Amino acid sequence: MDVLRLATVLETLPRERTRLLDNLGRLRREVGPITPELSDALADHMRLRHGDVHEVTSFYSFLQVPVDAVRVCTGPVCDSRGGREQLGAGAIEVPCLGHCELAPVVLHGDEVVGGVTYSTNDGASLGLARRDETLADYERRGGLALLREPLALERIVAELSASGLSGYGGAGFPTWRKWEAVAAEAGPRYVIVNADEGEPGTIKDRYVMELRPHLLVEATLLAARALGAMEAYTYIYIREEYATARARLTAAIEEFRAAGLLEGLSLDLVVGAGAYICGEETAMLESMEGRRGMPRLKPPFPSQVGYLGRPTLIQNVETLAHVPAILRNGGDWWAGLGSPATGSPGVRLWSVTGAVARPGCYEAPNGIVLRELIDGYAAGLVGEPGAIVPGGAASGILPPAALDVPLTREALTEWGCGVGSAAVQVFPKSYAPLRLLAETMRFFAEESCQKCTPCRIGNRALHHVCEELEHGRAAMSRRQVEEWLDAMTLTSICGLGQAAPYPVRNAFERWPELFAPLGPATLGEPASA
Repeated sequence: MDVLRLATVLETLPRERTRLLDNLGRLRREVGPITPELSDALADHMRLRHGDVHEVTSFYSFLQVPVDAVRVCTGPVCDSRGGREQLGAGAIEVPCLGHCELAPVVLHGDEVVGGVTYSTNDGASLGLARRDETLADYERRGGLALLREPLALERIVAELSASGLSGYGGAGFPTWRKWEAVAAEAGPRYVIVNADEGEPGTIKDRYVMELRPHLLVEATLLAARALGAMEAYTYIYIREEYATARARLTAAIEEFRAAGLLEGLSLDLVVGAGAYICGEETAMLESMEGRRGMPRLKPPFPSQVGYLGRPTLIQNVETLAHVPAILRNGGDWWAGLGSPATGSPGVRLWSVTGAVARPGCYEAPNGIVLRELIDGYAAGLVGEPGAIVPGGAASGILPPAALDVPLTREALTEWGCGVGSAAVQVFPKSYAPLRLLAETMRFFAEESCQKCTPCRIGNRALHHVCEELEHGRAAMSRRQVEEWLDAMTLTSICGLGQAAPYPVRNAFERWPELFAPLGPATLGEPASA
C-alpha cells in the first residue's frame, strides 16, 4: 500500500457519512482495491467505527476488485452466446455488465473489449439516435426552452396525467402521482435519478445517458424546480459499469453549470459498486446514506420519508427522459403515440438482445406486438427461437408461441409474465430453457441483499434445484419447491424476492417435462435422488 498516496487522497475526502460510498470508490480508483487496512484508514478519517465501513465494503462486488480488472459477463444472454468461453486466467466472472446488445461482453477496466456500437431508430419522439455532443447541439434541437419559461406544478402534473406516463424502471407507478405526492409534503425535498439499471438484458437507460445526457439533465432540473428542490441536493445514482455514461453526464453537468443553469442547485453523481439490489429505490437510499444497500419496509414511501428522512422524488432515467417532450407537445400528443390496437398510451425504449439480427435499443409504442418489435425494429430472428424473456429477468419466461402477444401488462399477465423493464431477450432453441432458468436463479441468488430469509435461502435453493435437474436429479420435491415460491412471494419485502418466482412458475407451466424428476406438485413425498 502506498502510504503517502493514501494520505494525500484522504486529505481530500469529505467526512459526512453520506459520502462513504463515494469515498470508497475514490480510494479504489486512486489508491487500489479496498483492503482491511484501507477500510480502517478511511473509517478513522471519517470518524466512523471500523465495523461500519467493513460491512459496507463487503456488501459491494467491485470495491475489492482492481480498477483495471478483466470482467467477463456470463449472464443469460452472454452465456447463450459463448460468454464462458471468454473466461481466462485472472478474469472475473460477473452476472451482468449492462452491455447486453454486444454479447458476449468483456470489460477491461472501464473499456468494453471490441468497442461499442449503437443500434437505434432515429426520428422517434425522444430522438434517441440524435446524439448530442454538446449543450449547444442540444439547444439547437429545441433543448433548454422549458428551463427558460416558468412551468407551474399544476400544469406539469396535468400533462403527465394526460400522457399516461408510468415508471419505466419496472414498477409502472403513474408518474404524475409521484410528483404530486412529493409536492404535497413539506420541504426541503430531494430529487434522485435512478440510473442503476442492472437487470440482465436492460440497456435503455445507458443509451439515454450516453447519447442524450443533456436531455436527462434538463429533465432532472425541471423536476427539481417544479418540486421546489432547488435549495437541496439532486443526485444521479449510476451503476459502476457505466463508465462512458458517467463521463458523458459529468461533462453535460459541467456545461449546464458553465451556462449558469445550475444556480441554486447542486447536481451530483453517486457511483454504485456492483449491487443490483441498489436499483430498488429504498435500497438505493440506504446506499446513499452510507449503509449497506438493503431495502426498507414500506410504508412510509420515499415520497414521504426518503433521502435523509425528507420527501424524495425517485425516477428512473427513461421516465424522466420522456418528460420534456410531454411538456413541449402535451400529454394528449404523447399518449397518442401508443398502440391503437391495444389502447396503450405513449412510447418507451425497448432493449432487444439475444438471437436477433440487430440487437439494440429501440423506441416503439407501448402495446406493440412482440413479433412486430423483433421483425420491425431488430431486423428479425436469427434461427429458430426457444425461450423469450419479455421484460427483464424478473418478468418471466415465454415460449415461442407467445410471439404474437401484445406487450401489455394485461396480455402478458395471461401468460404469467409482465412488461417489467422492457428488456426483451430472445434465446435460440439450442439454449435449453432449464439452462436459462438456472442462470436466472443464479443471478437472483448472487444479487439478493440477504435481508429476507425466504429470498436469501430460496433463490439459492432454486438455483441448486435447476442445476441438479440439468443432470436429471431432484434436489427436492415439487411440493417443496412450490412452498419456497409461495414463501418468497408472500414474505420478501422487495421486488427481487417477490418477482424471482415468476420465471420458475412460467417454466413449470410451459415446459413441465423438464421438472418430472421433482414428482407431482400436490404430494408431499420427496422424489428420490
